[in-house]
Amino acid sequence: MSTDDSAAAARGRPETADTATRRLRYVGAALAVLVALLHLLDPNHGLLELFALLYTSPEALVFDPRPAAFVLSATALLVGVSLSRNAPTRRPYYVAGIVLALTYVVGYLAWHLTGHGGFLPGREPLLHGVTPVQNVVRHLTGDPWAAASMATELGLVAVLTLLLRREPRGR
Repeated sequence: MSTDDSAAAARGRPETADTATRRLRYVGAALAVLVALLHLLDPNHGLLELFALLYTSPEALVFDPRPAAFVLSATALLVGVSLSRNAPTRRPYYVAGIVLALTYVVGYLAWHLTGHGGFLPGREPLLHGVTPVQNVVRHLTGDPWAAASMATELGLVAVLTLLLRREPRGR
């Protein structure tokens, strides 16, 4: 918050639209970094798992591409946050962030609704003897990391959507 913003708040003046947008940008950047870190540090599919698979059996990534996808997409988020900071228009970055966060959400749902990637070649669906929806609910309620990821991804979509609506089209 700038000195002018602090002074205005202290005098009881309402927050300007520019100040609110700036604060929303900080929230969006923080959520994007958090989503990236959750994917990079994911204990089952993050950077360490990718290195382990690349060292021991890189062909395993064909049957479970999540470690590579998590690391590449998280890196893209961090690069996007960095590049958007001084971009003349942030709209493309907001759209890319929304698409990426929705890809995480849709990917998670697709993975668990189809029985852990049952749509991939060579994989048999595994639903643990429950319906696909129960499978998703069971995984989200039983895995705090997955629940935190899903919550931050949905939060990121919401904030970036608000920012996209506030960003002028001509800029």
